[in-house]
Amino acid sequence: MLAAGSIVGCQSGNAKNKGRVGLQLYSVRKQLPDDVAGTLQKISEMGYSQVELYGVNDGKFFGHSMEDTRKMINDLGMSISSTHTGSGILPEDTSAPEWDFWKRIAGYLNTCGAEWAVASSLPGEMNTLDDLKLICAHFNRVGEVCKKEGVKFAFHNHTDVFGKIEDEVALDYMINNTEPNLVFFQMDMGHTVNGGGDCVYYIRNYPGRIPMWHASDFDLENSDLENRIYTWLGKGSVPYPALFELANASGLEVLTVEQETEVDTLAACKADFDYIKQFKWTQV
Repeated sequence: MLAAGSIVGCQSGNAKNKGRVGLQLYSVRKQLPDDVAGTLQKISEMGYSQVELYGVNDGKFFGHSMEDTRKMINDLGMSISSTHTGSGILPEDTSAPEWDFWKRIAGYLNTCGAEWAVASSLPGEMNTLDDLKLICAHFNRVGEVCKKEGVKFAFHNHTDVFGKIEDEVALDYMINNTEPNLVFFQMDMGHTVNGGGDCVYYIRNYPGRIPMWHASDFDLENSDLENRIYTWLGKGSVPYPALFELANASGLEVLTVEQETEVDTLAACKADFDYIKQFKWTQV
């Protein structure tokens, strides 16, 4: 075991971890700020082959440059798939500083060897169809900027995109009204179930548009409006066996576990990895 803060002499640095299971590092948000290197090593030892960043600020990940972050993670046998980000600005002026923001994000990704910039939340209010149209136009522009900079853009859903706005289901409208070669989607399975969405419906009906999955789980049976229960993979209501039957046909490229529980998070991340690796798609 490495001492906290050390990345020298890591035994797993000689070979990339096998498999195709990643972890969103927000899952270990309690441990990460105090011990970046030690927490990353524990994740590597669980078997994860890649990680998704969050909280990148001014080109640094919890105080580490993108170059150092890439080396730290690569030396532990893993790679960086993506980062969650978002600015929440919806400018109509295509020369606005918003687009410089996305150029910077693309630059960070290029430096750390990642391919995907993922908007982790909606960039504005979503109350009317005009709001949805503006969001779609914004996403198209973000996707265009990212593509020119050599990375891909995706939107990560929460629970709020499954209601209807003027008879349109918000997520379906976004998928159907954004450019397929510029805008992709990262479906969070637990949030989808929590929001009343049907994971299998989306994965089956929108091939090529949802190349990224967030593997999380939500317990519908024991949840109510005051107690929304996220749980370990395989212990909730997300139908993972049915989803993985569709994985290849749907165009799944990046599988990332996100653990939403607040208790025993490292144990939960290990249990999630052990559960998800049973599916053939995850194996190399």
